[in-house]
Amino acid sequence: MKFLPGRPWIILIAIFGVIYGVLSEKVFPSFKPTLLKDKYPDMMGGASIVDFSYASKPISFKALVVGSLEVAFVAVLETLISARIADNLTETRFD
Repeated sequence: MKFLPGRPWIILIAIFGVIYGVLSEKVFPSFKPTLLKDKYPDMMGGASIVDFSYASKPISFKALVVGSLEVAFVAVLETLISARIADNLTETRFD
């Protein structure tokens, strides 16, 4: 926000989002937004965040290596982006 710089506005926005979610679910269900699970209920048949039964299935070594390399690649990219941002803020150069 431009009128009060340096304040953690993201925390306030998150609190308003939680309040809106609770109110739209419990108090005013007519104001509830259309969610993807409401529009496409057949998509909910897959693996759930809470249900870890998919983790009991065996995984191949190749899938494990490929998945690990993908995660490592994303981590390297995030590190480079963070270093670039830090360089721009501190006017230095990373190795």
